[in-house]
Amino acid sequence: MVIIVLGILLLLFIVIVPAAPLWARLGVKPLCVQGDWPNLRIVSCPETPSALSPLPLPSQIGQKPLPIIVDDDGSPDGTIALLFFLNNPRFNVRAVTISEGEAHPDLFAPHILQLMAGLGAAHIPVGAGRATPIEGNNAFPDPWRQASDSFWDIDLSPAMVTQDPSSAAELMVQTINNSPQPVVIFISGTHTNLAEALRLDPGIRENIGDVYIMGGSIYGPGNIHSDWPEYANEVAEWNIWVDPVAAAEVFSSGLILHLVPLDATQQVVWAKSDLPTWNSADQSGSKVAGDLLQWMLDSWSEEGVYIWDLVAAVQATNPAACPEVPLSVNIITTTGAEQGRTMVRDGSPNAGVCLEPDAGQVKAIAASIFGGR
Repeated sequence: MVIIVLGILLLLFIVIVPAAPLWARLGVKPLCVQGDWPNLRIVSCPETPSALSPLPLPSQIGQKPLPIIVDDDGSPDGTIALLFFLNNPRFNVRAVTISEGEAHPDLFAPHILQLMAGLGAAHIPVGAGRATPIEGNNAFPDPWRQASDSFWDIDLSPAMVTQDPSSAAELMVQTINNSPQPVVIFISGTHTNLAEALRLDPGIRENIGDVYIMGGSIYGPGNIHSDWPEYANEVAEWNIWVDPVAAAEVFSSGLILHLVPLDATQQVVWAKSDLPTWNSADQSGSKVAGDLLQWMLDSWSEEGVYIWDLVAAVQATNPAACPEVPLSVNIITTTGAEQGRTMVRDGSPNAGVCLEPDAGQVKAIAASIFGGR
């Protein structure tokens, strides 16, 4: 039996490899074999980060970098997205806010203050959100939160921290109201902070530009039960499920929303081959991003991981990497097996949704920012 299987694999190698250029011209993605015998499986090969030249950033001739508030829930992928924005010439990070999710905000916000101080960005204010959702008690698994509490045991610079965390919702309101131009909001966790800010001062809608969101699952399954089988929900995604009431308020707010759901983020796999580009730059932020990617590979899968929030950050940088589809998205808030589900409904679109990203371009754009090119 073993000889027969090996013979089939050899035959496939002989037939497929010489024809690889033809398959590529026909748009067929290359396949790789992963795993150990006898548990072999066929998967899409990770993209080579240097294979493509990144799309140029949208023109901002005569314009200042866009002010942005980065709102994260203390996840490793969200922190990578924050580092991406700090290195990104298209944006000027005006504030960082931490929501409940993977993080306990009061514990994680000091880590971000320490990180920012070490990057020479100690002037950027950091806000800590409430400890619980607006309604209910949904929460990420405790082991994930404990890893966030310790900043995944990654060493931070001992640079002096000169401020304390403020209230996240109040910081959002203040930053938006004081900005001379509309502020971009990037949400890579729960929607709690933005929902609270809108409750605190509904008038901030007038000075909010685009809102980019990583969350939800439109046409595919959710990732809650698959990630943590003790939770029965098979249709929702974590960021929406933890505080569905807050998400529903944001999706009904009339703001310009851009959604990057699991449908898109799980089409981009990041591997060890991405690390050399990130670590080649003489930028401490890129080094920390590389450390976080290495932690994810070591902790989750050495063969490749999803960096969900980084895909959304690239989409905010250049939407050409994933043309958006206008959809009317509804959030299920009622308690039960479908709580937190993002459903497409009839009606006027309330979000532009990224469904089919160009994975090669997403990785090339990320490499261009982290690599300092």
